[in-house]
Amino acid sequence: MTGQGVTERFTIALHPIHDADYRHVADRLVYQHHGDGDEDPVGHMAKALSAVLYELDEPQRLASRALLIELPGEWLMRPELLPTPPEQVIIGVPATLEITPAVIECLERIAERHYRIAVPDPTGHPLEAALSAVADLIEIDASKPLDLERLRTLKARGHRLLAEHIPDHERLEQCLELGCDFINGRYLSQPHYQASRPRGRHGNRAAQLRLINELYREDADLLRLHDLLLQMPHLHVAILHRANASHFGQRQPSSDLKRAMQVLGLNELRRLVMTMSLASDLPSSRITLRLALIRGFMCQNLAEPFRNIDPEDAFTTGLFSMMGALLEEDQATLLAQVPLSDAVQRALACHEGPLGAILALCEEHERTAEESEPDHPAERLQACYLDALEKTAALMGRL
Repeated sequence: MTGQGVTERFTIALHPIHDADYRHVADRLVYQHHGDGDEDPVGHMAKALSAVLYELDEPQRLASRALLIELPGEWLMRPELLPTPPEQVIIGVPATLEITPAVIECLERIAERHYRIAVPDPTGHPLEAALSAVADLIEIDASKPLDLERLRTLKARGHRLLAEHIPDHERLEQCLELGCDFINGRYLSQPHYQASRPRGRHGNRAAQLRLINELYREDADLLRLHDLLLQMPHLHVAILHRANASHFGQRQPSSDLKRAMQVLGLNELRRLVMTMSLASDLPSSRITLRLALIRGFMCQNLAEPFRNIDPEDAFTTGLFSMMGALLEEDQATLLAQVPLSDAVQRALACHEGPLGAILALCEEHERTAEESEPDHPAERLQACYLDALEKTAALMGRL
């Protein structure tokens, strides 16, 4: 298929971070790219972040723990891309990053947004005072001999210490005796790995660029954003995941894209979309997408006369009945990961309930239309189908 490619493999790991009482309180995100050698630190980090923040189910991901992420310098310069919520994120400064006054200024702006910042021990650095002033956590390499006086000085200044690379029990005890607040390393527990598998990616690049452009307009139109997002199944699923996360306090899961956008707000949508856009070419077969939208609109039209059926639920049912094909995922596995309502899930799984009946009617009409043009199509059914064709053509045409 034109435009189709295969994404590189990469592996992410969540390294457990424990406090002085051995409680698992945070995770350090580490990733390894297995591609063709091209250096793209922003893109590679975006892949890892999108998997952890937007694609994994919340219990699998972090629960109430914090996430320490070591961002490349290019990303530190773009604070609008920082993941949220700030209280659950610790921004790490790479040891290889050249610290300049411009970097310090960026870190100060990040701290103003209430993110915690972790920096490698800045002892002897020309900008040591400025780095220490912005740091909440100081990372100590416990595989090397410890400078006791230095650790005491850092503690006296109010810094919390994170001991890294602990080699054995003796060094662990020493770190705790010296007042290290957090401990990270394989000595205590093994990291949790998740390997990606290569997936075909074929994207509606024009729609993607229009989406990003619309997101950053001062007068961003949520209705137009909604129409654009309908062409991005990967983003559609990610937005539902994010909006139903416990951070946003939703009591009941919702599968309504418009409501999910309102829950997230424009700023969070920008972060999510930009992260996912950096992560990969968003999967969207234009032909399959057209069929899915037609089915969604037809289900919506068929539901209109019935007061006990939400037309938006009907649209979601029709669209998600083809979401597995759109995302090149197993349909059952995908649906198990998306917070759809029970009524929608039952309709998709076994055509149960009013939504299931509408979906079955729509699918039967599609099969009939493929086999032969009926002599006397049911007037209401054919009208819904023709209207769905018009809505899909209008939507995809103006995008």
